[in-house]
Amino acid sequence: MLRLSRRVLPAARRSAVTAAAARYSSEASTVNDRVFVMSNDNKAHHSPVLFGLMNTLSVKYPSVGYFRPIAPNKNPRLSDHHVEVMQSEFKLPEVKDELVGLYNDDVVQARIKGDLDSVTDTIIAKFEAIRAKHDFVVIEGATFETAPELAWDINVELAKTLGSPVLLTSDLADAEIDDSLSEADQTKQLMDTIATRVLLGKDAVEEAGLTYVGAIANRVRTKTPQDIRACVQDILREKGAANPGMFLGAMPFDSILSSKRLNEVVDQLHATQLYGPPSPNSVVVTDGFVGTSDLKDLFGHMKKHDDGLLVIVSADRTDVMLGLLVSKLSGALPNVAAVILTNGKYPQDHVKDILEGMAKIDNASIPIYTVEGDSYKTANAFSRVTCDILPTSQTKIQQSYILYDPSSKFDKYVARDQVVGNVSMEMNTKRTPKQFKHFLFSKARKVQQHIVLTEGEDDRILQAADEVLRRDLAKLTILGDIDSIAARAKTLRLDLSDASIIDPAKAADLDKFADRFYQKRKIKGVSLEVARESAAEATCYGTLMVEMGLADGMVSGACHTTANTVRPALQLIKTRPDRPLVSSVFFMCLDHDVVLYGDCAINTDPSAEDLAHIAIQSAESAIAFGMEPRVALLSYATGDSNKGPIIDKVREATKLAQAMAPEIPMYGPIQYDAAMNPIIAKQKVKGLKKTEMEVAGNANVLIFPDLNTGNNTYKAVQQSTNCLAMGPMLQGLNKPVNDLSRGATVGDIVTTIAITAIQADQMNEAAKANKQ
Repeated sequence: MLRLSRRVLPAARRSAVTAAAARYSSEASTVNDRVFVMSNDNKAHHSPVLFGLMNTLSVKYPSVGYFRPIAPNKNPRLSDHHVEVMQSEFKLPEVKDELVGLYNDDVVQARIKGDLDSVTDTIIAKFEAIRAKHDFVVIEGATFETAPELAWDINVELAKTLGSPVLLTSDLADAEIDDSLSEADQTKQLMDTIATRVLLGKDAVEEAGLTYVGAIANRVRTKTPQDIRACVQDILREKGAANPGMFLGAMPFDSILSSKRLNEVVDQLHATQLYGPPSPNSVVVTDGFVGTSDLKDLFGHMKKHDDGLLVIVSADRTDVMLGLLVSKLSGALPNVAAVILTNGKYPQDHVKDILEGMAKIDNASIPIYTVEGDSYKTANAFSRVTCDILPTSQTKIQQSYILYDPSSKFDKYVARDQVVGNVSMEMNTKRTPKQFKHFLFSKARKVQQHIVLTEGEDDRILQAADEVLRRDLAKLTILGDIDSIAARAKTLRLDLSDASIIDPAKAADLDKFADRFYQKRKIKGVSLEVARESAAEATCYGTLMVEMGLADGMVSGACHTTANTVRPALQLIKTRPDRPLVSSVFFMCLDHDVVLYGDCAINTDPSAEDLAHIAIQSAESAIAFGMEPRVALLSYATGDSNKGPIIDKVREATKLAQAMAPEIPMYGPIQYDAAMNPIIAKQKVKGLKKTEMEVAGNANVLIFPDLNTGNNTYKAVQQSTNCLAMGPMLQGLNKPVNDLSRGATVGDIVTTIAITAIQADQMNEAAKANKQ
């Protein structure tokens, strides 16, 4: 429901707030470097909008901050977790209390004491601290579920105090539309409702004396969300609006973001887990009921529901608990997401033994939790569970990225340039990690390569595949047992329908693959029998797919060694004729730049010629990923300041590399500090050529003299700075094969697939050019 501005502060206090705002605004930059996001609904549902806005701004601005002037509750169990999610996902450097001005209770106490000056001063001071660290700041408005009118008034005062333009969001999920109308008339009524809310919101904001950025309609139930902006703007013109562009667009209702996930239900019920494995955060809770009837009626009731039931039951109903476990084993009934035991009680001792035994059997256990309240209170609390995004809600977080991806869907729905303002910034050759990740996903989506994943038995691979397909980053083939993959995908609520799933040992083309392996390896004494056994192994089968042109690239290593991944590639795909060496690079995502480290994974003690090839391969990789390479060949001395076997090797490698690729800026030997810090470079580096001067103090491709130095340096930087290290990415093969760390996260795997896709496109384009 729309809320107009109401003056709840005393006149004297309003004057003080306005004066504070004026002082603050006079110090602020005239460039729009902040936006205040607030809602005029009883309950805001704009956390995905905030997420998407932060993601979009992170592409344009090197550093985007987040600030919440007033947060609901300091107690994590009673919080909506917005701050924690933003802090975690956007790697914000501030601690939670720095991102929050005050909490609701603090404001209430200050109002009781008549000390609202302290509220304003604290919020301004904390915001200024955030603003000093970032190029743009997204400010999230306050929410008071029990008093939405109060939230509107406080947000108006906060926006004035912080001198921020306002972006309004309006939730349309429960918009009242006449069901008796035709579909076309329902759509027209919905568009008119949105237009009316936009006009009322504009009037309310401008009446309050604030700058109005525009409005976004959120969670709109429509089949054509991409058409809403134009339709509503036409209606606004008909209603005489001077600026129809104030309606920035509409985001569609999304079933994933609106679903209840088990981790969110457990969090809001304050439940404690007793038995069963930790449940994936992708588990959806579709409905819940209290198990008070006998088993026969209970099972009959369950058959009327979909997978994802939450069963609330007393701890003394052992028949229900055991019956549900048996139904899980049989698969005859819908899957139960979890069982909630009420009144803080625990199962009887003899049942505990059974439950603990069942927990040891794969896919046979059901998560069982306990809560303090009785069945009625628990059922009532469940009915009020909201769909907030938690730091552990990775599926929803990834869906927010997808829905609000600035390179794909966001521009279809929202005029983002009007949201952020036309901010003119000096171009910088450096690329932040956010900008680099945006480039990776945009490029991978554009080139649409076919990547084979060899480890379908690993849940991380399946979860990454689901995300890749939802993001439309690549075409995928997953290798493994087809039935097992289907079962795990169902359990994890993953959609792998667009992936091709192949069991190498049962593949129809296994004989063809075996013959290919035999032809490639018979010179080494391999028999047909050995060739067939080798081809039936997933890594080898995937490598053959790439070698035979049936896939563009391969990703492996989540549960296998590097040797297991690299050996078949060397045997079958082999190295490029002009680059007779396989090496690797890591993309090191530092705070405000992305640099390449090579070689940190493959070559133990490369010769001078090897180092030259590694340097050129790494420079070519930088170019393929949208970077202008400036290559530093590292040693423990700079220039001619010292001599020694390692220094001499690096010096010779530099000469060879410069001769092979004179167009690429390279310099060595050089120390790490002189390569990265311009001030130190001026002190240590003298008399260089123009291309060499481009490297000193400004290098973005760093080549280490040996594996010991490279591997330890990348790990030291990664652990000391908490930066993201993407890789290793293999270089020098005829076609791309990349190795995962066995500790790789789902995010790591998704990024590696995107990297592999870009590599594949680069190699395919190079192959076409060579043929011409």
